[in-house]
Amino acid sequence: MIREAVIMGAGLGSRLKDVTKDMPKGFLELDGEYIIETSIRKLLAHGVERIIIGTGHCSHWYDKLAKKYPAIETVYNERYADTGSMGTLEVCAPLVTGDFLLLESDLIYDSIALFTLINDPHRDVILGSGATNSGDEVYLEVNQDTHIHNISKKLTELNGHYAELVGISKLSVKTLEAMCKFAQDRHACNPKLEYESALVGAQKSGCKLFVRKIEYLAWREIDDASHLAMAKKKVLPRILENELLRQVRREVLLNPGPATTTDSVKYAQVCADIC
Repeated sequence: MIREAVIMGAGLGSRLKDVTKDMPKGFLELDGEYIIETSIRKLLAHGVERIIIGTGHCSHWYDKLAKKYPAIETVYNERYADTGSMGTLEVCAPLVTGDFLLLESDLIYDSIALFTLINDPHRDVILGSGATNSGDEVYLEVNQDTHIHNISKKLTELNGHYAELVGISKLSVKTLEAMCKFAQDRHACNPKLEYESALVGAQKSGCKLFVRKIEYLAWREIDDASHLAMAKKKVLPRILENELLRQVRREVLLNPGPATTTDSVKYAQVCADIC
């Protein structure tokens, strides 16, 4: 069972301009709730007991959230403005004690994503999806064993692509250590290294990172105003519908006999739940 999660939340969110000038992207509000808080609730519902959040820009927002949720621990990346997402993951790494979920902070997603990763038999899994037509896709290229081979926003850098990167992965401590080693070897030449490059680096160093694809997963990373509009109008309604349908209750009569008034009442309740 996965008991820990790491959320990278240090970014400036500069493409959202004034919207995130005084707050992190994770505190964009959809359906009356911060997107980071929605993610945290989903993690807790799936058995995660400890959530490490790497902070930077407007870190006090996350520190305040940590007072509401005892499961949260915040770690401040002092160099958040000069490092990429891997720099934030590196400051979180010493706190990780076992296999964990790694998430980006600016995501909305169907909770089936967490269920799929947690129950996947592979120890290290990168989650992918089918086409999103978002205009800001990150593509995953895999080898013949469906392990990651390359990750890029440019299709010209890939020999075909298998899926789009969602921004949620299940990783082992061994792979985290390999990612950190990859980054440390490149600090001087690439201080703004992103974690995606380190995932590929870990694979090349001998780790086996399987790519699990959910073709029609409802999700959206929110980087700019167009992504935010898409999230509100198209993606969030799909997520809410999917998750609501999975909550439908069905009652099965193990020893069905002649219909009774009680049976009719139960049937009516099931129909009401479905509707």
